[in-house]
Amino acid sequence: MKFGEKLHNLRKQAGLTQAELAKILGVHPRTVIGYERDGRYPKDNNAYKKLADIFHVPVQYFYDDDESFENDAASTYGESGRKEAKQLAMELSEIFATGELSAEDMDNIMYVMHRAYFQYREQKREQERLSLETC
Repeated sequence: MKFGEKLHNLRKQAGLTQAELAKILGVHPRTVIGYERDGRYPKDNNAYKKLADIFHVPVQYFYDDDESFENDAASTYGESGRKEAKQLAMELSEIFATGELSAEDMDNIMYVMHRAYFQYREQKREQERLSLETC
């Protein structure tokens, strides 16, 4: 489930309107609409902490958009890989949410992660291509 869907569901469960949530967060109502409908994410990591406090959920709840990272780790490295991937994702989410890292540091972490991900995907494509050629 995507961030916007989670936010929408939590807001509805709490009986809040978009305008009420926006007021609590200190943002324009259009910002909340953007989160819920337009696939936007908070730019300020403190917003995740505020949302977690408002809805009484862990900050990580908002970051778990897709479990494919864990599933890929499990298929490659077994159950220990899944556990390590889950731990890594949780730790990174917490680091990002604390606001202790500068925007530049977060950008650098994301750059390295994206590069590693795309290198991994390229290796998988090459392996698949080679296995098709040998068939």
